[in-house]
Amino acid sequence: MFKQHQEFAKVIVNDFLGGPKIIKQCHIINAQKGLTAFFVVFLIWWYQNFSLGAYLYLALHGSYGIIWVVKDFTFPDRTFQNKITIGSLIFTSILLLLYWFIAWLQISEGIPNPSNARVVTAIFAYVFGVVLMIVSDCQKYYTLKYKQGLITEGMFKYNRNPNYTGEMLLYASFAILSGNWLAYSILFTVWIVGFYGFMVNKDISFAKKQGWNEYKKQSYLFLWKIHSNDIINYGLYGALVAYLIWDYQVSGAITLLRK
Repeated sequence: MFKQHQEFAKVIVNDFLGGPKIIKQCHIINAQKGLTAFFVVFLIWWYQNFSLGAYLYLALHGSYGIIWVVKDFTFPDRTFQNKITIGSLIFTSILLLLYWFIAWLQISEGIPNPSNARVVTAIFAYVFGVVLMIVSDCQKYYTLKYKQGLITEGMFKYNRNPNYTGEMLLYASFAILSGNWLAYSILFTVWIVGFYGFMVNKDISFAKKQGWNEYKKQSYLFLWKIHSNDIINYGLYGALVAYLIWDYQVSGAITLLRK
């Protein structure tokens, strides 16, 4: 079953529907991300929504798009340098446009004045996610530039895809701001269909390299293998999820400190 998932992911990301490969995937990604700030500004004007929620969303999602383009020109990810078919181009474009749909949700009908707890949570997730993504991609680029093979230390020691973990966190900040269940549904769809495919493709490549079996044992696909015992790790992550749910229910645990 896992092998079938691997083949499906490889095809849909690069060779969907077959045919000639006409454009690098990075060009499509850079265009969407680079235009995000302009798109959000257009939405703000169109809906005449000049609220805190709209401006904060522009600051987060807009700045991320600019950061991504700068990153790609400075230390590009080789994963996205391959040319793809028309089918994969359409698939990639649809996934990326779903992110703009989240922007539309926020500006058209999102939370105009988010609570302090929501603002803090969104900014925390965004900043941590962006830093995690940038540092991981930078380490990967310059390590592979001078030494080929598996990267089994630094940010990648216990997590095989910390850059994707960072992207998941920063995109989660956009959904947190919108407070819309559709935004969360979109993210889970993109993560499962898109991110999972990219990560599986990387594992396929890793499996051919020396030291893969040992590296696989010491790391997780997109989470950190904090302890050698999987049960303990699952318990820790389960406790974290439970805390986040409780924190949301009480509108921010920090409010309990209020006298």
